[in-house]
Amino acid sequence: MAKGNKRSFFDKLMMGSEKSEDFARASLPSNRWELFWDIFKGRFGKLVIINLLILLFCVPLVLMLIFRYVAVLNYGMLYPFSQSFGIGYGALPTMVGAAESIEVSVNTSMLLLSPLAFVFMAIGLAGGAYVIRNMVWTEGIFVANDFWRGIKQNIKQLLLIMLLYSLVFYITVCSISLCNKSIALEVSPIWIYKVAKVLSYILLITFSVMTLHMITMSVTYKMTFKQLLKNSLSFTVALLPHNALFVALAFIPFLLFLLDGILMAIGLIIIILFGFSYFLLVWTNYCQWSYDKFINDNVSGAQKRKGMYEKIKADNAGALKKYKEQLALTPRSSLNSKPIKPITDDEITIAELPTSFSRRDIEKLNESRQALYDDHAKYVAEHMNDEQFKQTEADKHAEAQRLEREKRIQKAKKELAKRNRNK
Repeated sequence: MAKGNKRSFFDKLMMGSEKSEDFARASLPSNRWELFWDIFKGRFGKLVIINLLILLFCVPLVLMLIFRYVAVLNYGMLYPFSQSFGIGYGALPTMVGAAESIEVSVNTSMLLLSPLAFVFMAIGLAGGAYVIRNMVWTEGIFVANDFWRGIKQNIKQLLLIMLLYSLVFYITVCSISLCNKSIALEVSPIWIYKVAKVLSYILLITFSVMTLHMITMSVTYKMTFKQLLKNSLSFTVALLPHNALFVALAFIPFLLFLLDGILMAIGLIIIILFGFSYFLLVWTNYCQWSYDKFINDNVSGAQKRKGMYEKIKADNAGALKKYKEQLALTPRSSLNSKPIKPITDDEITIAELPTSFSRRDIEKLNESRQALYDDHAKYVAEHMNDEQFKQTEADKHAEAQRLEREKRIQKAKKELAKRNRNK
């Protein structure tokens, strides 16, 4: 590699930005907005792959909606809106409620397939939501492997969630269609059907938001289905303004698709490339914030602000003290629990063997290696009692657990060897 501070494109691609000289802990995300942007720009390729995997399981739902649209067109073409009557005169049957009748007929028949479509979609959501959750937690991921792991871990809950949602979806959509028909036909009293229509919309929207919360909760916590329903309803009602804001932000690609012209084309391209993964990223990031605020304090072992780093000012003594207390409670690995001298090239160097070397050259190499070991041992002895290397209670507890685990392993090995001898 060429000398200098400039790193090649392929070096950055393979090694990552954390290997660069200007990388600092302060550049890591410290809030949810920074975390979202960091994931979106840094893992965009993986978001595209996740989106394509989810789209694969959305094919039945897309086909159902297309068949419904085609069925509406066919009913409109076959309906006797302009059939000839007599000689040169057209029949003029009453058209009141005709369009609404077509909508009722199509919805009640075609949407019967919605449970199958939503249940198949649940498979993709189980894997996609799990991978996106790991992204928000800034964990290392392998998309295909983690997608499959997410399906295995969460498929049962997601199947129940989407099956229930499909039933609510079918009932509310058909109810809205029937109310529209009754209102168009002026069936008395009209106000009952208007109220029923509004209530159906409220139920559909409320349960849609509840379903989104249930999906995210199911891949984050181990809950029964009853707990998912209860908690999702609480979050839907208590965080109503927040839910409305982040649903709107997450739905931007789909809202563009509903418009005409170039915006529809842009929306379609976005949906195909990263529409669903973008939606899950926005929603999961928001949900993790709400869990930090309302749930994680009451969950044993739950880590708040996972994936982010809190920036503490030097003059903020209270926050600094709290940070150090939390750090003291976290067990450290053997790599950061003892002094390790920083690597420098100007103090001690390793002798290099020439192409043709003698015994004296080998002795010089061994002497330089021994000098390196002695220098490191001296550094460890000088800094062993530094504050940051003192063993905490968490370290002692972790060490005791390690020793206990080793004892159990040795005991199991002896027992296994004894059984083999008896055979």
